[in-house]
Amino acid sequence: MNTEPPEGDDLQRMLVSMKHEVLTRADQQRPLPKRRGRHVGIVIGVIAVLGIGLGSGAVALGLVPQPFEAAAPSPSPTPTEPPAPSTPAAAPIENTPTATPGPTTTRPAYAPDDPATWTISGDEVGPVALGGDTTAETDDLAGAYAEEPASACPNPDVSLFRPDHGPVLTVTSRDGKVDGVAIGLLGGFDPASLAASPKTAEGAGIGSTIDDLRATYPDLRYTGAANGTTVPESASAGLFPFFTIERGGYSITFELGSDDVHVGMVWVSSDPVPPYEFCG
Repeated sequence: MNTEPPEGDDLQRMLVSMKHEVLTRADQQRPLPKRRGRHVGIVIGVIAVLGIGLGSGAVALGLVPQPFEAAAPSPSPTPTEPPAPSTPAAAPIENTPTATPGPTTTRPAYAPDDPATWTISGDEVGPVALGGDTTAETDDLAGAYAEEPASACPNPDVSLFRPDHGPVLTVTSRDGKVDGVAIGLLGGFDPASLAASPKTAEGAGIGSTIDDLRATYPDLRYTGAANGTTVPESASAGLFPFFTIERGGYSITFELGSDDVHVGMVWVSSDPVPPYEFCG
């Protein structure tokens, strides 16, 4: 025998049937209206005997009011976004000091009246530029040199300039343009004043030794001797030999003096070999 209480649709049908039966009996005994409450108690008792929960049975019959409203579902917690990471304050901008380049070795500043500050380059000797108008270029020598009178040199294409102390500067011309510049030898000079003469950017000039030249200029080459004859370098002793470097399409030639060791003249021109006689 099944002793489990009815559930679902069976329970509903049973309750409806019981309600109908109870109401029918109540109508048959209507003269005593106040007995209605008794019948309700009977129904409730029957439901209790059947093991049916009071709340669900009463609600199904529509006889017992629902004691409380169904609790509203608690709101689900709203997910909160994690706080945005704080942005660190920008680091203060520091002014980085600009590196100051160290001192560089340079030649002395150019001074028109001081030949010791003049540079011998491929196309210039101090203020005198090769290829320039001879009169205009030699005007710049007035602060350091005095021009010799024309009678001192019968060659009209040669101009001689003599300082108070130091080597003579000779300018040769061709068609009114500077063709060459020589420093030294002509006119004689005091050896103690050699430091006052122009030099190359590397410091070579009158008084430099042949060993200095070879160490400074790997491209130095022997180009002849002052006697006008072609002799090998080994036979050039006592003949004022020439040693030349090329710069900017021009030649810088160092002529050794009578000791065959020290430079006695520097010649700058397109021709590496200076004239045998400047004024002859």
